[in-house]
Amino acid sequence: MADPTYVSVDLGCQHVSVARFTQRSNGGLRLDGFARTQFLGDPSDSGFDLEAEASGALEQCLKKLKIKEKEAAYVITSHPVLTKFASMPMLESEQVDQLVGFEAQQQVPYPINEVAWGYQLVGDPDDVEVQFMLAAIKSDEMEVYDRVVRSAGLRTTGATVAPVSLYNAFRYNYSDVDGCVLIIDIGARTTDLIFAEGRNLFTRMVKIGGTDISNTIAKEIGMPYAAAEDKKEQDGFVGLGGAYAAHEDPEINVISKLIRNSLTRLHSDIMRNITFYRSQQGGSAPSMVLLTGGASQMPYLRDFFAEKLSVPVDFLNPMRNVTIGKSCKPEDAEVALRHLGPLLGSALATAGEVPAKLELVSNSVQADRDLAKKKPLLVFALVAAAAVLGAVGFYFQRAASVTESAIAGKSGELRTLTKHEKGISEQKEKIESIMSTSGDLIEAARHRAYWVDLFTYLSDMMEGDALYFTSIEPLANGEPVFNDEVGGISAFNAGQEAVVDGILVKGLWRENSDTTQVVYDYFNRLKEDAVARGEEAVFALAEANMEDVVEPDSGTSGDRFAYPFTMKLPLPASNQVRFEK
Repeated sequence: MADPTYVSVDLGCQHVSVARFTQRSNGGLRLDGFARTQFLGDPSDSGFDLEAEASGALEQCLKKLKIKEKEAAYVITSHPVLTKFASMPMLESEQVDQLVGFEAQQQVPYPINEVAWGYQLVGDPDDVEVQFMLAAIKSDEMEVYDRVVRSAGLRTTGATVAPVSLYNAFRYNYSDVDGCVLIIDIGARTTDLIFAEGRNLFTRMVKIGGTDISNTIAKEIGMPYAAAEDKKEQDGFVGLGGAYAAHEDPEINVISKLIRNSLTRLHSDIMRNITFYRSQQGGSAPSMVLLTGGASQMPYLRDFFAEKLSVPVDFLNPMRNVTIGKSCKPEDAEVALRHLGPLLGSALATAGEVPAKLELVSNSVQADRDLAKKKPLLVFALVAAAAVLGAVGFYFQRAASVTESAIAGKSGELRTLTKHEKGISEQKEKIESIMSTSGDLIEAARHRAYWVDLFTYLSDMMEGDALYFTSIEPLANGEPVFNDEVGGISAFNAGQEAVVDGILVKGLWRENSDTTQVVYDYFNRLKEDAVARGEEAVFALAEANMEDVVEPDSGTSGDRFAYPFTMKLPLPASNQVRFEK
């Protein structure tokens, strides 16, 4: 009997990779082929057609590997996927599904019937409370990926998210590693941070990737994006900084400094997420960092992170426990060494049990699965129908008599059921009335966590102890919502609905070497984060001017220990809260 084979597809923002594995008799996997095709365009450009680019790239990969009419699982990048972590009491499996489903309705900012979502329990199952990872993607975006795979002649079995696949690949290859390991996957549009500690899995996404570096080079040097991308790939390296001799080519020297500046911003976000993981998730500081992703191969990148993070840094080796088959070309195996992680994790999930199995299923795949479940019943029904038709033909007259008797019996049943119709209608009206009130309950649940998340965010953005908040007030139309200690609403009449569209932060800055600059630095961090998050920004500061938002008291050096400041932080429409006096 032939060993089972698996085909995995990685649909990235700027590449498509395909790998073919064979499961060996001892349970391990053998790599029998690998192909990768990179896109030429800028995936962050609004005119970029991902479906067309990915479809063409996938066809090239399958042609190279001579794969046709094969079942395949695929991996999608984390960029279009919303990922949330939450906790709940440990319950029976059916109750867990119901509770996670309810939580998904609260966490996902779209109607739940318009998304494909899945979850994975993480942490120790013996704990009183267990954490779970929730992932969701809009159904129409999921269908795009599904069409790419189907158009190439493959039968899809579902998808998973790149960070989860990388985590499974890491556990498969690094079972001997203890402590907290941070995997940094630097992709085209985003960088995924995967914390692996014991049975715990925690991921965060940073919206800085290889295309940001290429766009910076194109803008600063004045060249097309494609030329900047090629220049980065051919000559780019991370500037060493400090007292090192500059590169003899002035243009390459400028590019190395631009790359270092972009990575310095990435390092700042990584440090913030490490702090968040330790303070909010109860995790430990990483004892090792593993680099992976298309943009992780730049010269001196490992040295940069080793210097900045002060821990051992290495490249993730996804082929540590994978055998290379004779049919896999040496040059393909060398490329696979840098990009195989997500594909290996997907193949492992298809082959058997893995530590994390989070699956996203498109409507098309779900319809195929439902049809497959019904096929035996349909076949049985077809056979039964044929037998009935034969019996009807042979015993036509007898069947007519039986049918008339059956109709008479059913008429009696119909009269009985009609008596209950009124009661059923009344109960349906009650159910509809109860369901109509669920919107208020959902909104109340959202409000419960809204302010806690907002205060936590403001706290996480602080650096050092030179700033103190003394009050945080909600604003509506620029006016304070509360005007006295008992919570009266000013500027609004009773019964009038209003919207909290901003936050007034009051605080003190204490004497320090930077004086009021600490207030401006805090504003700049909020604005940079708003620009990076885009539509998911906490505050609408992307286009804000500092003088319109920040009012610090410059004071006189030495006359007081601290000086007041205020910030009026506008909220984007997605974060505004409606209320009624």
